[in-house]
Amino acid sequence: MAYGLDVGVSLSALVGLTRKGSTWRLKHALVLPGFRRDPESKPELYSDAPLGSTWRALKSLGVRPAAASVLVSGRDVFYRFTPSGTDPRMVERQVQLEADELSGDEGRVLAGHIGGCDYDYSPVIHIGLARENVIDHFAGCLRAMGIDGGPMVPGCAALFSAYKVAGDTDSEATYLMANVGDDNTDVILVREGSLLYCRTIGVGVEDFIARLLPEYGGDRDAVRRVLFNEIDLRPAIAADNLSQNRGVEGGQEVAARLFQQITSTIMLAKSAHKAPKLDAAKILLCGPGAGIPGLRELMMNRTRKQVEIFDPLANVEVEGVNDRTRETIAAYGPALTLAVGLARINTDRHADRILFLPGSLRKRREFLNKSLFLYLAAATVLALLIPLYLLSRNAAASADDDVKRRQQAPIGRYLNASKEIEIFKKANDRAKQRADAAELATAPGHVSTQVLVALAQYRPDSVRIRSAVLETSTLNPGSDKNFVPKSVLKMSFFIEAKEGADPTKVKDQLRDILKDPKKFPGIKAVVPGAATAVTTPPGLNVEYSIELDLGVAMGAPAKGGA
Repeated sequence: MAYGLDVGVSLSALVGLTRKGSTWRLKHALVLPGFRRDPESKPELYSDAPLGSTWRALKSLGVRPAAASVLVSGRDVFYRFTPSGTDPRMVERQVQLEADELSGDEGRVLAGHIGGCDYDYSPVIHIGLARENVIDHFAGCLRAMGIDGGPMVPGCAALFSAYKVAGDTDSEATYLMANVGDDNTDVILVREGSLLYCRTIGVGVEDFIARLLPEYGGDRDAVRRVLFNEIDLRPAIAADNLSQNRGVEGGQEVAARLFQQITSTIMLAKSAHKAPKLDAAKILLCGPGAGIPGLRELMMNRTRKQVEIFDPLANVEVEGVNDRTRETIAAYGPALTLAVGLARINTDRHADRILFLPGSLRKRREFLNKSLFLYLAAATVLALLIPLYLLSRNAAASADDDVKRRQQAPIGRYLNASKEIEIFKKANDRAKQRADAAELATAPGHVSTQVLVALAQYRPDSVRIRSAVLETSTLNPGSDKNFVPKSVLKMSFFIEAKEGADPTKVKDQLRDILKDPKKFPGIKAVVPGAATAVTTPPGLNVEYSIELDLGVAMGAPAKGGA
């Protein structure tokens, strides 16, 4: 099961979805406390935030969102619109150029893109851009609260994903979807399952509350209850109650600003697409702001367009959910839109998405890529040494057969061929010496490769190979004919600190595994080296000097310097 977490100011929404074929099924829908972050405050200050306390208590409710896709606020994301080619490398280059242009000297910018189409159906890409320090600060705040959110998704991408779940993706008409959130409103234009335009507007529910505070006083929570329970913005009712209900005029004032910016999105899309005939046949409202009484009717009156409330669970099976989830759907249906889109992105790896990776995930992927490179290097060495080893063995066998054939003919024809037989015997000895030399030359690489392959099979999950260096001493001061070089494989490991896996105990476990002759017959001795603790990522760097038994590769016990 995959989860999506829409982190809002007043309330947060958590949705869990599963998919079987083309059918989506709802498993959980919960409303959690809201969270407002301050970029000037350190993430550690949020360790006691109500959202974190509730998140840690979800296991008692049977909900285990291990790694949810998390929404990043629209105010922190910039969107660009550019034509797209068919070459993925060119698309990546376009995205990087946009990021470089925006970053300038103010720091690194993270970028992602999502596919779409132009008004004339030609392919385009919509690029999402966010500053790295903003994403890392947001992720740090979530980690301080105990939430491992994983990749972060901007609002417009989550809204488009929700449209792909429950929207009318077959209609040729253009729809405008507006998710009215707490701080901002995400707006997208869609047609036939394709994204035409996306934009974030800096007006949300908090603007309604700020406008009504002077009229009603008290705290923001009390004014929020008045907004959603006591005020009705429908044109007819508002005209009758305008003198009695002093909040109606203020609410209509903020709604007018919201409608103006939403409809201006259509004008911006016309300019971007160079399509004067582009217009929205219908407006779909969702998000927490869609629950303001009379907002839909007032917008229909002002814009002269058909306005509907978008149901994010229209095409999702909700049978069999628990009572808590059923109550959440009934009370907060449209407010779950972005959480549904995030859950879809986390479930379907082929879904259109814009992802921003926090610093911890970026470093982890870089580390894994380096470890993978070492395994590929070991496999490459193995692929090179095995053919050489087989060729040397075949050469020795061929030399033996050739000498035997050359000896048998003279013996059969000449009785006094003792001198010639002696020559053939010497040739046979030289061939054997060459074969032994070839075996000895490839033995260190062959044995070290066997050790690396066995280590990849038996190493603990938290152990990563950082480096492996093979050193072979060929000094033979005594000119011993049976001398075998001493080969030492110097390896450096990183032991990651994981829950339930103490790096110190894992280090001892790794040493015992290396000393097991059944698993590593090619190891003669293991000498532990320095062990250094590191903090980023947390863990332990360990070094080992492994003396190799070359006799394993040569088919006989090692002699001499080993």
